[in-house]
Amino acid sequence: MQSEAKTCLLGLTAEEMRQAAPLRSLPAYRARQIYHWIYARGVSDFAEMTDLPLELRATLEQTCTLSLHQVEAITPGERREAYKFLFRLEDSRLIESVLINAGDRRTICVSSQAGCAYGCTFCATAAMGPGRNLSAKEIVSQVLAVRQQMRAEGFGETHNIVFMGMGEPLANLRNLIPAVELLQADEGLGVGNRRITVSTVGLAPQIRELAESPIKVRLAFSLNATTDEVRDRLMPINQRYPFATVLEELKYFQERKRMRVSFEYVLLRDVNDSDDDAMRLGRYARELDCKINAIVYNPHPASPFLPPGPERVAQFVEAASRIAPSVTVRYSKGQDILAACGQLSTKWLDAPTAAG
Repeated sequence: MQSEAKTCLLGLTAEEMRQAAPLRSLPAYRARQIYHWIYARGVSDFAEMTDLPLELRATLEQTCTLSLHQVEAITPGERREAYKFLFRLEDSRLIESVLINAGDRRTICVSSQAGCAYGCTFCATAAMGPGRNLSAKEIVSQVLAVRQQMRAEGFGETHNIVFMGMGEPLANLRNLIPAVELLQADEGLGVGNRRITVSTVGLAPQIRELAESPIKVRLAFSLNATTDEVRDRLMPINQRYPFATVLEELKYFQERKRMRVSFEYVLLRDVNDSDDDAMRLGRYARELDCKINAIVYNPHPASPFLPPGPERVAQFVEAASRIAPSVTVRYSKGQDILAACGQLSTKWLDAPTAAG
């Protein structure tokens, strides 16, 4: 006789946990206790939930599971400023996440999809092609697994979570929204809404949907070009949603959420880094009163592009800064392990090594 499958509690709210067979007949506070152990304390073993009765812990062990993703490899970067995590999902697909350890601040870069269907020509994930959406459990599991490693390394708590890993987050709103609710819940991880950033290539209808959703997050728009001609070549989504259309939805998002958006602008040598580009970009940013994050391109095996030299970067930033409210340059950490912005992909993996 086949044994009954265990109920996975990871990815559920406290109210949803109450519906699990062993908790239905118990007081509501038991589910809240388990919820706190999983999300606030990062515990993945029922035996460690010491304020639960021994009998309940034994029952939970027999009927439920808290299993995180299988960690195939953890690769530390130079000076341990970045760590790349390779996860194997239950269907054997592989995804990557990154911990950025910058001085006294730590940021977890989370994937929302396995692969990506949007074909941005400078992005390594795009070379994987379409994959699938990750579930809320698969999204939150990345954060919990990275936090476990942070504790093992003696790091402090997480400061920021950015949905800038593999995939297009707004193409997976159905799972992104409940995942963010779990990350933000005060009785769980308690990550503030200004410390979670969601990136998008510019899915105009989904920007509006996010604006009207119950969650509050920062929104980063990957612009990367200042004319439709160039953006059409770099980011095919622009042919469906030209950035002028996207800008109108970003205005709506800011009005609705009272949160400033930011422009992510990857600098590509002799493609989008002219002074004219800088001035156009500055005008767009001034129109929305938003910040520009200029990202020096990170090369990878799937792309022919090159980063501009330091002098050109400085000239670009100076030209944009004369018009835009705020311009910063982001030199990504983790280039040496292909963990920097735009480099995440499982396409060129050798045989996975053991976690360490």
